[in-house]
Amino acid sequence: MNRSMDSTLIKAGRVITFDGTDTEGVVFVGDRVAATGSFAALHAKYPHAAVVDYGDATVIPGLHDAHLHLTMMAMQLMGVDASPESLRDEGALRARIAGAHKDTPADSWLRISRYDQVRTTGNRVWTREDLDELAGDRPAVMTHVGAHWGVVNSAALRLMGVGDTTPDPRHGSYGRDASGRLTGLVVEQALFDVVYPALSRMPQLASDHSPAAFAASIRSASALLNSHGITAVGDAMVGASDLRALQAVRAEGGLGVRVTALMTAPFLHALSTAGIAGGFGDDWLRIGGIKTFLDGAVAGRSCAVAEPFEGSDDVGIMTMESAELAELVERADRAGLPLAVHANGERAITMLLDVLDAVGSTGRHRIEHCSIVTPELVDRIRRRRLIVVPFASYPLYHGDKLLDWYGAHRAERMFAHQWFLRAGVDVAGSSDYPCGPLDPRLGLQSMVTRRTRSGKEFGSAQSVDLREAIAMYTIGSAKAAGTSGWMGRLASGYLADATVFEGDLLASPSDELGTVPVLATWVGGEVKWQA
Repeated sequence: MNRSMDSTLIKAGRVITFDGTDTEGVVFVGDRVAATGSFAALHAKYPHAAVVDYGDATVIPGLHDAHLHLTMMAMQLMGVDASPESLRDEGALRARIAGAHKDTPADSWLRISRYDQVRTTGNRVWTREDLDELAGDRPAVMTHVGAHWGVVNSAALRLMGVGDTTPDPRHGSYGRDASGRLTGLVVEQALFDVVYPALSRMPQLASDHSPAAFAASIRSASALLNSHGITAVGDAMVGASDLRALQAVRAEGGLGVRVTALMTAPFLHALSTAGIAGGFGDDWLRIGGIKTFLDGAVAGRSCAVAEPFEGSDDVGIMTMESAELAELVERADRAGLPLAVHANGERAITMLLDVLDAVGSTGRHRIEHCSIVTPELVDRIRRRRLIVVPFASYPLYHGDKLLDWYGAHRAERMFAHQWFLRAGVDVAGSSDYPCGPLDPRLGLQSMVTRRTRSGKEFGSAQSVDLREAIAMYTIGSAKAAGTSGWMGRLASGYLADATVFEGDLLASPSDELGTVPVLATWVGGEVKWQA
């Protein structure tokens, strides 16, 4: 049988299709999967297909990170990386910030991201004085790796119009010392509703902060995602300027990953008025729903827990009232826009479920993170047919400090992948980058081993097998995005997206999954990255 020359036959030691049994071949025609099966049978059926032989490698459906922050990642690529994996110690952090201050145009903020006080500054949270010393009179903001709090310097406080007597914003706070003086700490809505708007009002004259530069950074971020085997993402906090930039890159064919945009809650009215429902867009860029927040961060030690953090009387912070949430749910249901609700602690998850029950919600909504649960909460989530998007890599990446903050007893019901699967709840794979590590291989290793970086067990009863973990990063993420009819499997008619790993991935030692080489990343039948 003759086939067109735009077809490709991929041969590998194992092809995991999630459409029946594993096999050894898959054919792409254009941007779709045409067939899977034995190499001999496919070669006979598609004799003119270009053959790509990966030897004993493993091919899986393209890895799909259901919840990360692509546009935030692109913005951070334009700033200063303070991540602990890129710095030796506090001295290296100081040197990096000082160098960036010297090289950054005078009309720009100094933006520093992925700061982790536990691993970089000896568990001491930096203050405005630390940034004043390095940034001088230039406004500077340094955000925590958990992205729910940060530190600003004195110049930033002046620009924000915030002084020692300024009251805390609703659902947020400013850090103060014993005398009431501002320390520069900005938590939750103080960061989101005060710092970021002030940043956006700065003159955007410098070329490195222009829309063109932002679009170029999105392209770079997309290429970085491809290098990790990622073919699709959910961008979990998209505003108007973010969406414009994504559209510009999409129009020029520069998106290397498929993007499901979760628009922030203030845009619900505009989208519903325009008649835009969930799924609007195309295979490269689509609107997946509305993102909102109910509580703080797990890795920021601010989520709304049922019992205090270890050694304290602190039970975290709620960032929305139940009446406000009920109104949002009803509006979203009427508009046909799923909600992606950030809810980490039991108090936040309980409030969400209570509100959904009270208003009789008809939407199939998502719980982002859904970090600390009980068997009763899991059963309520199952009965409501909600989709959960827990952190995949947090036991490995943040686990050591989380054990100190939450205790081993709570670790047994945190990031409860096993409980969710056993209950029949749809579960997606997620890094929440930049709050967790970008590499999905670390997510796979973390879900399978449930071990911290130091080797401690972190709720081992919640571990899953590797095939289940891969399914979450493929089938599960497609369900979360609303694309399960054409993404997440290597099956006829599905998008030709695939990730290729060296050797037999399923035979890899579980504690080495984070280092199994990615050989190639295919998106739409084309190689977007290869080793």
